Amino acid sequence: GVHRAVPAGPDRSLAALMRSRRALRDLDLDAAVLLPRSARAAIAPWLARVPVRLGWGRRRSLTHEIAGWRPLRRAHRSTWYSAMAAAFGVRVGAPWLLEPPGEALAAADRLLLVLGHRAGRRLVVLEPGASYGPAKCWPAESFGALAARLHALGDVTVATVGLRDARARERVVDAHSGGQILRTAGKTPDLMTLVGLLARADLVVSNDTGPMHLAAAVGTPVLALFGGTDPAVSGPLGQGPRRLIHDPEPCGPCFLRVCPIANHPCLSKIGVERVHREALRMLAEA
Repeated sequence: GVHRAVPAGPDRSLAALMRSRRALRDLDLDAAVLLPRSARAAIAPWLARVPVRLGWGRRRSLTHEIAGWRPLRRAHRSTWYSAMAAAFGVRVGAPWLLEPPGEALAAADRLLLVLGHRAGRRLVVLEPGASYGPAKCWPAESFGALAARLHALGDVTVATVGLRDARARERVVDAHSGGQILRTAGKTPDLMTLVGLLARADLVVSNDTGPMHLAAAVGTPVLALFGGTDPAVSGPLGQGPRRLIHDPEPCGPCFLRVCPIANHPCLSKIGVERVHREALRMLAEA
């Protein structure tokens, strides 16, 4: 549903703020919907004189305030952001199904073919990273051990996904899998290619991160691993099968980017055998 993306950069200096202002003025916008709950997010649209500026809280830089948002802070983020739609008179219903366009599926098929995926084999996609920080990450060694077990089934191809800066973590996964995974980190040049790849998967095993939500949105079965974050707030939503593995510590949910406790217990204590067992069950059901 995104028609165009206009990178404006972080508004953390006066010069950057002016660049954002110019970018917004050039678009000749009718309205700005401000997703972050911060005063800084509203400054550039205000300076650009966008006629309608919708956001959280009472600020002079906004023209319209989202009412009744405080009780939603602990609700699932889909409910939180639905309050923005309600401001426009739109009622958000059940989780929708994202249908990847044909060109996205074709791009994913070409990538898989180049990397060596063979027709007739089931595809399991792993997302071992998280741009939010390492506190969301199940150990890369565990992902690798899981990949080795899945590959041993004989009819399964395992692929990893991630941004370019996730390649170091991907190498660890590959090493512990016996060098048998298809490595796509940094090779999905746009969001829709990633969507196509996730739609082609028979199962996605992921940390609490963006590809987890995309996989759920396209209806792919998702096995999600949660640590210091709260599935009640950010669990995957979609029309496909979804399972969570979440064994929180007393200190959770902490929402920290880096766990201060040695060995990161809330995720490291999730055993490979347990995840493998759930993955097999989901593959059989699929």
